[in-house]
Amino acid sequence: MIIEKEMYTDPQAQTPAGLCPDCGGEVYDPSRVCIRCQRRPFAPLGQLSQGYRAAAEPLRARLRELRYLLAQAQDPEEIWHIKRRIAELTPLLTQMNELADLTEHYYDRGYWRSEKYTL
Repeated sequence: MIIEKEMYTDPQAQTPAGLCPDCGGEVYDPSRVCIRCQRRPFAPLGQLSQGYRAAAEPLRARLRELRYLLAQAQDPEEIWHIKRRIAELTPLLTQMNELADLTEHYYDRGYWRSEKYTL
């Protein structure tokens, strides 16, 4: 008599492949189905990270351009407007860089997550 053992694997013991965009539930390989809402389409965190990095590039280019204009400017009012615009765009770029880093390394062991982005 041969008894075959069924191997049970707990999907939550694995590292999640990403988060469901609809409900925020975890999605695991290979099924790639959300464990909470049972939907298949999701955006892996790696794709989110690439999206943040791509969105940060135009901001980085604009800030570079504004700093060049600031070095050339003579009018005090124009200098004030350029500095104000730089001050408005800099936090946006900082946040995009932080979110790109967070989504890229979210599931890495030992990765320190900023308190700013944790509940």
